[in-house]
Amino acid sequence: MRAIRREKDARPMPKMKRLIVPLFLLAAVTLTLHAQEAPPIGGWGGGQRGGGMEGGIPGGRGTGGVVTAISGSTITIKTEDGDTYQVFTGANSHIMKRVDRQPEPMKVSDIHVGDALVAGGEVDAKAKTVGAVFVMVLTPEQAALAKKRRDEFGKTWTAGEVTAIKDLDITVKRMDGASQTISVDEDTSFKKRADSITLADIQVGDRLMAQGGLKNGNFVATSVSVRPPGQPGEGRGNGERAPGAAAAAPAPPKQ
Repeated sequence: MRAIRREKDARPMPKMKRLIVPLFLLAAVTLTLHAQEAPPIGGWGGGQRGGGMEGGIPGGRGTGGVVTAISGSTITIKTEDGDTYQVFTGANSHIMKRVDRQPEPMKVSDIHVGDALVAGGEVDAKAKTVGAVFVMVLTPEQAALAKKRRDEFGKTWTAGEVTAIKDLDITVKRMDGASQTISVDEDTSFKKRADSITLADIQVGDRLMAQGGLKNGNFVATSVSVRPPGQPGEGRGNGERAPGAAAAAPAPPKQ
């Protein structure tokens, strides 16, 4: 057998009753930014080619849904749970869509009722508001693909923080709070950004995303992408802070 190779944010987000919001957000952002490629280390600013925006949503804070109303700089959306959120945008909000595999800037006035979007930033789950650092408008195809990827979470891909490593098993705490064990073998590739690493390079506390599949109920990874802890602002693979990562989220308008 050949040697195995492994190639404070604003405020904490309350635990959601279901996983739709964070998983939809992670799946949608990684898919729209990386087209039809499998998702990279999205959601934690791991950033690969394509100018990753994930650094703007540490921990996957945000929500997604269908636009039901637009008033000035405020976008109202309805989530799959049936909740209504107001998305507040401002000068520091990055609004975009993906056209021909490239992110293209948009304005709030370019968004229409019926559009699907995801918004990342400061979430107030009680007030059902988002101070948006970024807004990504999805095509119907992107929205459907993001939903598919969300439904496949834990089955064909998984992501989380490494809590233990034993032999060829890596245990992670997923973004939904569940624990999952990822098994690797001689066919698993490992990367940290664009660099190939080995299994020995992965440490407890690292965040990773793994792709693979279930075998007899056990998740076996074909590839693992890793980033070390403590770098929530990085998102482009060249040391540049992801757009909006250092900017304060827009505050809700005064009543």
